[in-house]
Amino acid sequence: MWHERSKSGPVLAGDVLEEGKVAGFGYVASGTPRAACDRLLLIGEEPLSQPPDRPVPSDAGSVLALADPPVKRVPPDWVHRADELADGLSNAVAEMLPMPGSPWGAVAVPLIVEVRQAGHLLWLAGGFARDMIAGSAAEVNDLDLTGTAPPGRFTDLTKRVRRRTGLEFRPKVSPYSLVCSAVPSAGGERLYEYRTLNTDKFGFPSCGSDLETDARTRDFTVNSLYYDPVCDTVVDPTGRGVADLHARPRRIISVNSTENPVDQARIILRAVKFAVRWAGTTGYEFGETAARLGHIPATVWDALPPAVWERLARDHRKALGDHDPGRQMGVASALGPGAAGLFATLLEVRP
Repeated sequence: MWHERSKSGPVLAGDVLEEGKVAGFGYVASGTPRAACDRLLLIGEEPLSQPPDRPVPSDAGSVLALADPPVKRVPPDWVHRADELADGLSNAVAEMLPMPGSPWGAVAVPLIVEVRQAGHLLWLAGGFARDMIAGSAAEVNDLDLTGTAPPGRFTDLTKRVRRRTGLEFRPKVSPYSLVCSAVPSAGGERLYEYRTLNTDKFGFPSCGSDLETDARTRDFTVNSLYYDPVCDTVVDPTGRGVADLHARPRRIISVNSTENPVDQARIILRAVKFAVRWAGTTGYEFGETAARLGHIPATVWDALPPAVWERLARDHRKALGDHDPGRQMGVASALGPGAAGLFATLLEVRP
């Protein structure tokens, strides 16, 4: 079984070592991303300002107690067989992964195989999982992945894929988000985007958690679904992602309780993006998200530095640049004065 663990496999969050219990992984950026950049984090080190100089063991041989794999930490009722959710879903995913002409078609299956052979778990996540589960394969436009491999280790595995397949691409790791991605050496669209199961317990970029913790750092329940392409199972760690996705109107429900204004701005931006996208098809309903964000005053954005506004403006242009400003303002206003104020500023800076 893929979900069984042994000491010949990798160290995961929750394992117990002599030094303490593993909380996750940090990352020290270098010119060449590799496993040596990963750092092991222990519970109790949350106040640190940077990752300690502690490498991640090559395997779990020195672990005193192995943690349950992430799927076993999720209530069984929230783990579904793919074809029980939608007839033919597993076949649709199997056809989509090597899809000719897609940016990811040549790399997806070899990458999944490589990561699994290394003993790590991997899930299709984000928009890829959401749109496939919703039966909207035509809307899939990129490959989003998450898993247990730390960013440096994952990058080493992608280099093996490159050697074995002959594909030419440049893997990289963002030092700010620890997101791993790659583009063809000749240029073109991104092949994939991978983020180790996320955690927000540290004051520096960190990762390595379980599925429920990772889901709480995402934006909405419908984007917190995880598809295992080997076992053909769907994990719904919030317990409501599948129901919210299939609801009519579709429910855009935030699961992220962040009070950070930058993160709140990004959630608002994405909420409006999806509402505008789904308005003419499934419809949308903000409900709890409006209640969660409605207390934000319009003045909260005044303290954002220019560099943050530049990034938000860039994200806004990419997500909503072709849509009517009046329609955007109407949708944003339903989320409260903070959202309306954010969009009033974004629409002013739009070229």
